[in-house]
Amino acid sequence: MGKAARAIIIEEDKVLVMYRNKQGSQYYTLVGGRASENETLEQALVREVKEETGFDVTQARLVFVEYHPEPYNEQYIYLCEVAPHYDVAIRDTSEEAQLNRISVNIHQPQWANKKTFEKLAFRTPQLQAAIVEGFKKGFSKEATRI
Repeated sequence: MGKAARAIIIEEDKVLVMYRNKQGSQYYTLVGGRASENETLEQALVREVKEETGFDVTQARLVFVEYHPEPYNEQYIYLCEVAPHYDVAIRDTSEEAQLNRISVNIHQPQWANKKTFEKLAFRTPQLQAAIVEGFKKGFSKEATRI
């Protein structure tokens, strides 16, 4: 089973999400992806955020762990801060950009309003609910299993 690192990035009243159209299945998820064999989850987080947004992670704190049965990834979700940046954009050299070019599996990072986040067609509803709760009450200092 693989492990994946995902980022909750909040700026003002918006949260960064990844719109996906995977072979006709349309949904939203967080930015991030699977850790390679020789990298830590934190290294994967930094790499994936850079590839999928162009942003540099400056701080990250693990807030949720989401377990899934085989063959799916365990998801490690970090609350992140990023360096000052311009527009969000997938890097041309990333796997996501290559898939977008051949229109097989579309990835589009975008900002979603925190107030309407709970209405998005989010890939994992339990994670979506936990994030909404974090918006309302603050995110726990300890990682929560969801």
